[in-house]
Amino acid sequence: MSRAGLLVLGVLCGIIGCLPPAFLFEQALKPGRRVKVSEGLRSILISFVMLTVAILTVWLVVDDDVLQFGCAMVMTFLLFWAIESLRGWRATNDKTPTNERKG
Repeated sequence: MSRAGLLVLGVLCGIIGCLPPAFLFEQALKPGRRVKVSEGLRSILISFVMLTVAILTVWLVVDDDVLQFGCAMVMTFLLFWAIESLRGWRATNDKTPTNERKG
């Protein structure tokens, strides 16, 4: 497999690895929805297993270029959660009206 193909595959695996916790994060952002800690741990465990299986599969199939795949996967994962953390921060801090913040 070519390096460009491995980079694209790494990006796709990084996004797929984000899906279980991202779904739960979106549920937590909804007003009135309480998310259980057990649901959060389960989603993180599923994400960890998915990403680990992806790395191991690439390592077993294409041993030479596993670094490029892993870097693309991890960078996509971190970029996704950097954006989501900003969304969470804004959702938490934008709840007060503008005139109450000045006082």
